[in-house]
Amino acid sequence: RPLPRRLPRRDFGANRLLSPHRLSVMLATSLLCGAFMLPRPPQPHVSTRAPPLCMKVVDLFPDAPTVGGIQVVPKPSSFPDALDAPTVAKAATITPFPDVADVIFAPTGGSDLVAALFVGTALLLGPDFLLAPAGLVSSRGIRPGYALEGVVGELATPDAQWLRDRREQLAADAPLSVRLAVWSAFVAAGLLVERLLLVALEDAGFVISAGVCACIGGGLLEVIRPPLPTREERDRGAMLTDEFLAFAADRLARGGRCHERDIVAAFRRYYPRYRYADMERSVDGQSLPDSEIADLARAWNGSMGRPGERTSTGFWKGISLAGGEE
Repeated sequence: RPLPRRLPRRDFGANRLLSPHRLSVMLATSLLCGAFMLPRPPQPHVSTRAPPLCMKVVDLFPDAPTVGGIQVVPKPSSFPDALDAPTVAKAATITPFPDVADVIFAPTGGSDLVAALFVGTALLLGPDFLLAPAGLVSSRGIRPGYALEGVVGELATPDAQWLRDRREQLAADAPLSVRLAVWSAFVAAGLLVERLLLVALEDAGFVISAGVCACIGGGLLEVIRPPLPTREERDRGAMLTDEFLAFAADRLARGGRCHERDIVAAFRRYYPRYRYADMERSVDGQSLPDSEIADLARAWNGSMGRPGERTSTGFWKGISLAGGEE
């Protein structure tokens, strides 16, 4: 392999002479470096931080304003500029629980009487209005006042006609004296309940409001409750049922078809006293609407095991008039 070529050396020894041009450049460089390395005189410190803000309250209205010729001057106040914390802290006062005996046997006031009237009336009507949204109200319902009227009537006049009607599940109103006695008993019970509620709630106004709401709920339920039939209505219904059974045995047959209007017309021809729906002008006639005769036909069909089927247009399939009468 060929050897690498060697470059010629240059002599940088101290014995080499410097040119005047280089000497001048070196002298100027040393003077500049010395000027920068000399100590500087102390400079005064100048802060760049902004001066602190100073707030001063200036009254824009030094004089009191005048409205309608009257100078409005504020009341003098001696409220301190700085509030000092109290040296001794006071302990919180705990209200003791009221004594039950003191509340129950306290003197009766006007608010107590008002609360007793509403709470007693609500007790008389019963709690059915609370059970109605859940569908737990039966046909007879929970009616403490209605039940107590029967008890008082049994003790006072056990042979009264209204008691016999109630035993047969018929509509009957109790005498006024019995109703007043029962209402008075519930008002007295309402006073006791009002005192117990006052012990629990400690607010007489809330107790009165609860009694008013209970009276409204119980009263509305009594209005919409289905009424019981009277003795006259029950006897008339039983008579119509017997008459329709006799008519059906003679004029209705299984099989075929007929319209509901045909049954109504045949029933009116069978019983002349029901010839028309309105028989008020007749001496011996009785008014009977077509809807009641149609209800009698549906009830008879159910009692006979449903031999017929009624359509939405009023036709009966499986029931026809005897002899093909239409």
